[in-house]
Amino acid sequence: MPHDAQPPATDHDRRLTSVGVDAEAPWLDPAAPVPLGHLVRAAEVCRTEPAEVRSRLAELGYQVPSAARTATLTRDDVSLLRRSDTVRHWLGPEDAPYVRGHVLWVAEGLKKSPAEVAVRLAELGQPAPAPESLPETVEYGDLDVTRSKDRLIPDDVPVPLSHLLANAPFGSKGEDLRQRLAEVVAVRERLLAFGYLVDPAVMELTAEDLVLLTEDQDGRRPALDPARPVPLAHLLRAAHALDRSPQDLADRLRLFGHHRLPAGPLPAAVTRETAEALVRGDGERLADEDPEWFPHLVEVAARTGRAPAELADHLRALGFAVPHEYLPAEVREGDTGLLWRGRVAGKPFDLARTRPVPVGHVLSRAHDRGVSAASVAARLRELGYTHVPAVPDRCLTEEDVRLIRDDVEYGLRVPADTVRLGRLVRAAADEGIGLREAAERYRALGYTDVDLPPGPLPERVDERDARLIESDEAWPSSDHAFRVPYVVRRADALGIAPAAVARRLGELGFREVPGGLPETVHRGDLAMISEDARPGGEPLPPTGVAAGHVRHAADVLGIGVHEVADRLLALGWEPDVRPEPGDEVIVSRDADGRAPWQGWGAGLGHVLLAARALGRSPEEINERSTELGRERQPLPDAGGFEDEDVVLLGENLDGRGPWLPWGASPSLEHVLRAARVTGRAPEEVGDRLRRLGHRVRVPAGIEVDDIEVLRALPSRYDGHVRDTGEVLGVASRTGRSPAEVAARLSVLGIAHPDLDFPARRPAPSPPRTRRASTAGDA
Repeated sequence: MPHDAQPPATDHDRRLTSVGVDAEAPWLDPAAPVPLGHLVRAAEVCRTEPAEVRSRLAELGYQVPSAARTATLTRDDVSLLRRSDTVRHWLGPEDAPYVRGHVLWVAEGLKKSPAEVAVRLAELGQPAPAPESLPETVEYGDLDVTRSKDRLIPDDVPVPLSHLLANAPFGSKGEDLRQRLAEVVAVRERLLAFGYLVDPAVMELTAEDLVLLTEDQDGRRPALDPARPVPLAHLLRAAHALDRSPQDLADRLRLFGHHRLPAGPLPAAVTRETAEALVRGDGERLADEDPEWFPHLVEVAARTGRAPAELADHLRALGFAVPHEYLPAEVREGDTGLLWRGRVAGKPFDLARTRPVPVGHVLSRAHDRGVSAASVAARLRELGYTHVPAVPDRCLTEEDVRLIRDDVEYGLRVPADTVRLGRLVRAAADEGIGLREAAERYRALGYTDVDLPPGPLPERVDERDARLIESDEAWPSSDHAFRVPYVVRRADALGIAPAAVARRLGELGFREVPGGLPETVHRGDLAMISEDARPGGEPLPPTGVAAGHVRHAADVLGIGVHEVADRLLALGWEPDVRPEPGDEVIVSRDADGRAPWQGWGAGLGHVLLAARALGRSPEEINERSTELGRERQPLPDAGGFEDEDVVLLGENLDGRGPWLPWGASPSLEHVLRAARVTGRAPEEVGDRLRRLGHRVRVPAGIEVDDIEVLRALPSRYDGHVRDTGEVLGVASRTGRSPAEVAARLSVLGIAHPDLDFPARRPAPSPPRTRRASTAGDA
């Protein structure tokens, strides 16, 4: 069990002794063995080696794994201990239901058997499925069934039918149900082979069940949700399609966990006429308590020739909640188009008979039918609508249509009963007129609520004005509060200063616009005020702008942090950290206060160079870098820093950026190049890099001139010299004998063919160099 006694004093030791390797409780128990996997996690988080973690824990009095067991740890163990889906955290007790899927994915990735992975997980101290419960092998294409939306599924609860449907091939609308059933069963059997649970009812799944249990009754996803009520129309239509009684199907649904069923009494059978009465022409089904019951009646009556009153009585007898209200004796073919919901003011609306009918709906339907607006209003009254607006007794002109319709991303948008100032500006710009004249035209169409502010207004509005308020959202009213992010977005789109946008909005009659904005244009405004410095992203909160955002915006825009911070202040944002003298040096890659600016990958070399340039200590530079938004990095205990450290830490070994990232593993080629530049022995360079916080492997017996062997390796070199020809090629390019090359490869730890190579040197040929690599393993 985790131990909660007093933790160690230093941050490093607190991290090593915390169960989560996060320097927080719970803590390892000194009286219990330390799991082998803890050494892996701690080494990865602390950027060190498992053996060093073991050594330190032993010094602190913990029962650590033996040196022999520690020596068995490899990089593969890191993959074993991290969840293999989008969660991406270390495996813990809460992940027990997901370990089965994790084992399968890791096994495929490492090309091992699932049983091997499970055994190794247990050796690392992580609970794992019994090896005998796992398949012998897995194929990549089979593993999709173990995830839902990129997350592993649990193995301690039955897999729902919806998951089986989601992982079966989607198929086509006309696919044979027996074929569809075979595909779903194949998914079920695959999950069973992997050791997952399946509900007993799903074990007896039939083709008819696929009709009953899928929303579109076609055997394809989505499946009915057991947590939601089963719609009455769904049950009745399934009964007709399968020629079964509704009660039989209700009983079948209960077996699959559906307990929120229609109350009944259910009819003994469902006729074709009944099934047709449940569905509208657009495929929508009548809900148990449908707010659109009247348009539904009209549409079905027009399609079937039945009287609305007869249909209403029939639906009530089936159990649908159809109100006892006035119904017309008959309906016409064109009535359906008058009643279906439309979009006014940018949103869908329900045409309820007890609510006012929007002016825009009447006008739009009149235009679609090519009749007068007054005739549409009259027919709506005959159908029982009591609140119908007064509209002109004429057909709409093209000019009228431009006033009431907007082409937007999702179709058309029509003003309802209120014409807001934003729409008024758009209309005036389209017609090349003033706001007052546009308002009069709306009133003539029947709009009684036109948002025209008092006071002086422009005599003429143009397209540039309309673009100030362009939006796919609802049009703004005269009292709409424009926020600075909106003003900045429009300024960026139009290429003008934010102050100019705010000023013109005020002249157009909008009362709440921000003041005090910059009179100058800046190309980076939109990135500066947006999350992740992405133009078009969510705007930042006005206060507490993190230093990291200022730093990131500067990186994205290629400018200094001072410029970003000053511009944010001018726009009304408050950065957490104000610029200080020397910041430009700290954030410039070469510590000279000029571009290129150092990104997030700055390493220790950058800290040391900036400290030298500013005459400050590395600790001060590191602290200020953190304040300016970089991730906090502890300085290594290097026994003090040397002038030559800056050279060793530069990728180009010239005392300038780019720098080795914090904790990176420099390549063996980097070590040898550094030895040649500094005149040190490779072992000395490796030791110094390790003290500077880097993981370096320097084989015993290595020589500086071995760099020529590394550079002469084939361009496709991947850690192994695979055939004799490659050894001979290196010999030719370096002027060494094949035997000498093989000997140096052995010293370098590079596998090669185990042959007795000749000792005679070949004639020299021009060297073929590989591109230098400084961050990967040689």
